[in-house]
Amino acid sequence: MEIKIFVDGHVDDLYALSLLFPEGAYPGLAVFTGLKGGKDGSMDRVSDATDRRTYVTGEGCVPLAEAQGYGAARWVAREIISPLNGYAVLADSNFKPVVPTAAEIRHEHGGGHMTFGDTVSVDPRRLISVARHPNLAVMRNGRVDLMMSKPLAAYAAMVISGTPNWADYYRLLEDIAGDFGTTLDKLDAAGLAKRQALNAFKLAANNRAFGRHGASKRDTAIDQSTLMNLLEAREFVRGVVTKWLDAQCGDVMPTDRVDGGSLRFGLYDRD
Repeated sequence: MEIKIFVDGHVDDLYALSLLFPEGAYPGLAVFTGLKGGKDGSMDRVSDATDRRTYVTGEGCVPLAEAQGYGAARWVAREIISPLNGYAVLADSNFKPVVPTAAEIRHEHGGGHMTFGDTVSVDPRRLISVARHPNLAVMRNGRVDLMMSKPLAAYAAMVISGTPNWADYYRLLEDIAGDFGTTLDKLDAAGLAKRQALNAFKLAANNRAFGRHGASKRDTAIDQSTLMNLLEAREFVRGVVTKWLDAQCGDVMPTDRVDGGSLRFGLYDRD
């Protein structure tokens, strides 16, 4: 049986995923793409986006064949690629998760095809940093294995590769703190966060408009522009998840932010 889950997103992100998960790199799953690219210094860049067809395949896709109905198959496809998206987000701060758009199942008695959603067509726009450091490939399998086997790691992958959301971020950090035998307020003492950024995250999560609480529980006198924004929150949560995975898997994953605007609250101050 051969199963292909076709994915779509920005061409830079499709190419990035193919660099992280080439054939033979991770047991049971591989990403193939028609996109062409090459090195630009230590980074990579898409050079030809004529054929942007990209798919995930391998034994890890078998659960898709067991899904009952279109709706279930769509969610199974998302679950299969979630750890891949999750690791890519950790490897590249600019990575935007890809989504399953279709699937193809072929076996000796025939097969079938199903469509999940629309495609996105955009031109290459940035350097791709997932292959900037050899340790990103060395550490890939252990961390993706954990995302496949440990529910909290799987949840972390889904949260950091999903749409930024204060409530999800706060709950994830509470769960990670509990798994680490501490509380969210003591993540700095556990070595998972810096105190300045942790304080800024808590203040924003509890007082941002469209944050965790309604107006009755927020301090509406706080100037919203002084609070951590969701982009900064995403980077903070990425950092906590990375350090937590380091503790689970061993070694230290490269966390340098390779481009993008400046961040407040000491998020990328050198230790």
